[in-house]
Amino acid sequence: MKKFNNMFVRFYRKSAKFNLELSDDLKNVIIGLMLGDLHAEKRNPNSNTRLQFKQSIVNKPYIDHLYSMFKEYCSSAPKINSSRDNRPGKKEFNVSIKFWTQSLPCFNLFRELFYDDSGLKYIPLNLEEMLTPIGLAYWAMDDGYKSGKGFYFCTESYTLEDNNRLCQILKSKFNLECGVHKHTNGHRLYVFSISMDEFLRLIGPYVNPHFGYKFDL
Repeated sequence: MKKFNNMFVRFYRKSAKFNLELSDDLKNVIIGLMLGDLHAEKRNPNSNTRLQFKQSIVNKPYIDHLYSMFKEYCSSAPKINSSRDNRPGKKEFNVSIKFWTQSLPCFNLFRELFYDDSGLKYIPLNLEEMLTPIGLAYWAMDDGYKSGKGFYFCTESYTLEDNNRLCQILKSKFNLECGVHKHTNGHRLYVFSISMDEFLRLIGPYVNPHFGYKFDL
């Protein structure tokens, strides 16, 4: 009877999570993080999507913050991982912390929006209508850094066309003056100093204290 009860509890929990939906705020956070390093994975073509949140161990407070928002969709807490990095000039071991959500229908949309059929991430054509100040803030925290009097987004994994589209979106949606700069591995999006006050006004209310140093907040 005890074994049956445990099986029923597990089935109930799994069924309850399967029907979970996302609040508008969580959708906005995911849109921003998808522009950065958030990974949306389908383990096979017929499965639902799970999300992987990963950062260097020095950003554990930020991962803990993200987990506090998404723990309802997860089955386990963040875990610390070590990996060897044999690239010249790099530390021998990288220590990271990450967590996965469960594979759930509510995450399928983000896989469909940001990945092509080959699994390559790209910028959705309707991003402008989806990107909000909340998403902009989490994108900046996840994958950006202050440089001089401006701010870089690490967008070199995107094509030049996608970078130019991002530049246009930030201008038309948020009135931010931006440029696309050549980088070693591609191109990076840059918010010019003339727009930093407006940029900080938009994202300031949503910046986690751990990353306040990125924005002089």
